[in-house]
Amino acid sequence: MRDYRRTSVCTIGLIRVLIALCLAMTCGLAYAQSTIKVGFFGPLTGPFAGLGLDAKKGAEFATKQLNAAGGINGKKVELVTYDDQGNPAEAVSVVRKLMEHDDVAAIIDGSLSLTSIAAAPVVNQGKTPMVVAYSNAVAVVKDHPYIYRWASVADVQGWVMAHDAVKKGFKTFAILMQDEDYGRGIINGFERGIEKLGGKVLYKRPFAPSEREFRSYLTAIKGLNVDAVIAAGFGPALTAIGREGGELGVFPKAQLYVSCDANEIDWYRGIGDYGDGTIATLEVVVPTENKITIDFYKSWKAEFKDPIVTHEAALTYDASRLLFDAIKRGGETREGIRKALQDTKDFMNLDGFKVSYTKLREPLLPIILAKWDRKAKNFEIVDVKTDPALIDPRPWYQYYK
Repeated sequence: MRDYRRTSVCTIGLIRVLIALCLAMTCGLAYAQSTIKVGFFGPLTGPFAGLGLDAKKGAEFATKQLNAAGGINGKKVELVTYDDQGNPAEAVSVVRKLMEHDDVAAIIDGSLSLTSIAAAPVVNQGKTPMVVAYSNAVAVVKDHPYIYRWASVADVQGWVMAHDAVKKGFKTFAILMQDEDYGRGIINGFERGIEKLGGKVLYKRPFAPSEREFRSYLTAIKGLNVDAVIAAGFGPALTAIGREGGELGVFPKAQLYVSCDANEIDWYRGIGDYGDGTIATLEVVVPTENKITIDFYKSWKAEFKDPIVTHEAALTYDASRLLFDAIKRGGETREGIRKALQDTKDFMNLDGFKVSYTKLREPLLPIILAKWDRKAKNFEIVDVKTDPALIDPRPWYQYYK
């Protein structure tokens, strides 16, 4: 005889389980609908962790401020973060996770040029808008309609260096070039400028991103008695060049020009008593006298108890603000965000400059010439280049087929 009491108990139990599952799914859906997921990746461990961790601070701080102010149309932004370890293969893996597993609306790229170049075509294929915070290589953005940069093209920095150096009367130069897309781009711009303006390169040496010993190169440069040395590379390499060149007496006798990555934590912590008078081509400098900069700097110091705001932190903070603004304007769909990014006009960056995008998804970003003050332990603005003939990224695409 069938036991109907047991059947009833089993049925009731099953119903309870189904109800619980439905409630869990409903709550999960409600949570998903009440937040906007935005991805972030960068080197949080490994030899380039200093860059990625500072970029992450910038993205997290921008997100915290946004959410404290009410989010976007009443929804909070959830920042989903992955470590690419400074490895191109890992960068590809984490952007796939962000798009396919986490289903983010957009991505903030807080990584290097070499990892961003690997990730960009994958993100573009996934039709997910991505804002590149500080990677300067042309190949990151070129031919990828969903990728937008919020930094300068590397070649522009070199072009500005050349014009400033020749204007100062320098005629002979030595080059130390990090041998990857970022370093090569800066030196391409510099060499094109020097060729046009009549300067002469007497020495050129490529080096690996991991290189930290430059004394033999600097000794050879010292014997040539050049007017200026141009160094393009990541912060640790630039710091080593500045310090070792100072120890050998190459600097300040010869003027040292360095790329934007000088404004990162390695330089601040490692240059010590050297580097005085070094000129850097930067995309953002704090503090300045602009109100938006002053307010940011004050809130940053209150949050982190640290007066140093690096290139990576500031640019990623700005890139995050830009992306959040695009979501407000374009909605939460990936295509809506992409279109809003493309339509960006007069977005005010941290230095108080109104910046717009070109059709190549490259910003017309002013380049700041800043000089390192050893006593102040900070970069001080010397000049700001806003002339399109100097800062326009579009002419440089012809060198990257």
